[in-house]
Amino acid sequence: MAAHWGCVLILFALGARLCLADVTLHGRVVDENDAPVLEARVVVAGVEAQTDPTGAFTMTLPGAGDFSFSVAREGYYALKDQVVHVSGDHQIILLINSVREVFQSQNVNAETSPVDVAQSQNQERLTGTEVNDMPFANSHNLRSSMQLMPGVLLDQSGALHVDGASENQLLYQLNGFNITNPISGGLHAELAVEGVRSMELSTGRYSPEFGKGTAGVLAINTENGTDQLHYTATDFVPGFNVQQGVRLGNWYPRAGISGPIVAGRAWFADTFDSEYTDTLVTGLPKGEDTHSGWIGSNLLHVQFNLRPSNILFADFLVNINNQNHVGLGPLSPLSTTSSVHERQYFVSLKDQTYFGHGMLVEFGYAHDAFSDRQTPQGTSLYIFSPEGTSGNYFVNSRQTATRDQGMAHAYLPQFRFLGTHRVEAGGDGDVLGYDGNFHRTGYEVLGLSNQLLSETLFPAPATFHVSNSELSLFVLDTWSLSKRLQVTLGLRQDWDRRIDDMAWSPRAAFSWSPLASGHMRIAGGYSVTHDAVWLDMLGQPLDQEAVSSAGVTSFAIGRGLVLPRAANWTVGVDHQISSRVYVTAKYLRRRGTDGFAYVNQEGGPASLLPLPDETAGIYQLTNLRRDDYSAVQLSVRQKLVGQFEWMASYTRSRATSNAIATPDLITPLQILPYLAPVPWDAPNRFLAWAYLPLPWKKWAVSGFLDLRSGFPYSVEEQTGVIVGSFDQYRYPVNFDLNIAIERMVVFRGYRFALRVGADNITGQANPTAVNNVVGGPGFGHFLGDEGRHFVARIRLFGR
Repeated sequence: MAAHWGCVLILFALGARLCLADVTLHGRVVDENDAPVLEARVVVAGVEAQTDPTGAFTMTLPGAGDFSFSVAREGYYALKDQVVHVSGDHQIILLINSVREVFQSQNVNAETSPVDVAQSQNQERLTGTEVNDMPFANSHNLRSSMQLMPGVLLDQSGALHVDGASENQLLYQLNGFNITNPISGGLHAELAVEGVRSMELSTGRYSPEFGKGTAGVLAINTENGTDQLHYTATDFVPGFNVQQGVRLGNWYPRAGISGPIVAGRAWFADTFDSEYTDTLVTGLPKGEDTHSGWIGSNLLHVQFNLRPSNILFADFLVNINNQNHVGLGPLSPLSTTSSVHERQYFVSLKDQTYFGHGMLVEFGYAHDAFSDRQTPQGTSLYIFSPEGTSGNYFVNSRQTATRDQGMAHAYLPQFRFLGTHRVEAGGDGDVLGYDGNFHRTGYEVLGLSNQLLSETLFPAPATFHVSNSELSLFVLDTWSLSKRLQVTLGLRQDWDRRIDDMAWSPRAAFSWSPLASGHMRIAGGYSVTHDAVWLDMLGQPLDQEAVSSAGVTSFAIGRGLVLPRAANWTVGVDHQISSRVYVTAKYLRRRGTDGFAYVNQEGGPASLLPLPDETAGIYQLTNLRRDDYSAVQLSVRQKLVGQFEWMASYTRSRATSNAIATPDLITPLQILPYLAPVPWDAPNRFLAWAYLPLPWKKWAVSGFLDLRSGFPYSVEEQTGVIVGSFDQYRYPVNFDLNIAIERMVVFRGYRFALRVGADNITGQANPTAVNNVVGGPGFGHFLGDEGRHFVARIRLFGR
């Protein structure tokens, strides 16, 4: 009998030991549409893990049993204390729901720490909720919303500049596909702000998955549909302008609808954006002082779950832009303006398959088509004079371009060797085409006494076709040496057929948490990045020749060209000083070399006018451009209850180049013997925004403050030749303060958000033009005062 009970005790002890043995848990985090959720923080039994791009995570638990799981990710509702039985013999699936824009929700901002070691990229992120809450100027426009991110500026013409770079030095993506205009390299796509789920701006150090931009990548991610029908409508009541009489003012109606196609299997999200503008330019004769236009945009995003592990995504975007009197300004009357008609059609298809064991593969195809028609008011010669411009603009053109792109991206299973490795690999290929048709007339340059200084004519029209193809491959190893230290090593290769250059881009970064609490992260890295080749540059030698008294001006592509290159060094410290307050300090240094520039082989002085007599000759495409940017940024951010939050940042920076950027597309870049400030350089910038609750229920106040150095400008002689150093002078300090008050109301079961406010509430001048011709009338006077604007907005959120 004793032996019998001894055997029972031994078996019981062995069973208890087996029950208490560690269990390795494999799981995935997905959203309501079964799509994987990246960088979600999973917490159970005091153990933390973060999901990889496949949504997978692995953790070790002290035995089998019932455990309470919590999952958090910014932009998703937090999952708290979800009890799941863990046996160690199967994979668990955790579902978190993405945030839909609501008013004063208690759970919009998940408690996700931005100091996670797994995040090694240098990134700024805006959610769709933040974009819609903040009262920035032109709040209907997605491009304008980007200035909510430190390091992003818009110049006087509305061009976008990230960390001191030109607009065409950035890659723009929509749901993983390139939507950059292949002609100019700019962002021409229009999207409704209500349809944007997030915008992620990565600069300095980021995955080698991204290239074709030395300054970084802006990834725009749009909303998905769900099994519930959602709809919104904004600014559906037109406004009125009371300046110099009452008339229909700017009107920005937008609408969105999303829901199921087949419940549980397929969903859609469609957003429509429309802009009617009627802008008054002060200082011009009545009846010749306005320019108007209409922009329409529609994006349809669809998701089909073919199987639980196989998801198909599709997008269809249409952009239409019709503008009258483009170029109207205080020094540019109606006759000098043009009508512009732009179109963009984009369609994409992406297949995503999960194979288990942390392996996911996605591949896709997209077609993008652009067209641009520019028509001046007449055929008279265009005239540059110290008093401004006159005559008719000299460019009459039609341009079309297409891009066919394919991509593949594989996330391979993790493996262990001196830590955990997660390897990604992939590539993309583009086929580009560009057709140009130009019928320029000509222009004259007049002096201070109205005397003719030079005349340039374009006697023969030009019609041409340019094609190109690109191929890129990359590999990335995310190496977790411990829970507090991660290293990423990557390599990218870019090949361009027309330049015939194979460019290599090594990337290396680290992320380290020096404190056991995990409340601090130190991250840094080094990367080499390259710019793409833009088709307008390749088409320049096939374009019209300019004839002046100095001779014929022509263009040629030089030999032995390479892709423009930038070396980036970054380091940053993120510190969580309380449960919801985060402080960040960053340093970024970018050195650009081998930039493209058409340079006059016969020399000539630097000039701000297009092709004056002194610079006629043969312009050859070279790699002589140099760009230099460095910045230190400090920021603090606090997330309050619900969608309420505030952010403040200060950036000290310096952006210089040896290439003169001129306002005319046909003007070649001219190389300086020194580095001068670029026209959008802003050495000091303080940026802050907030969305805060008021003491009264369902009331909120939002604010936006942007204080920065004035942009630089040059002083020129009557011939356009620069006096002194380039960009030696500056506009006055620019100060914008916008305030708005919003209230949620319910009318017959429908929820509305009503907002009233004022942009530039202090009435700061913030000029956009200057008379910079020495000896001219009004020399040194600033023009184009911004003025104060009162705004109102009505948003419908449905029932």
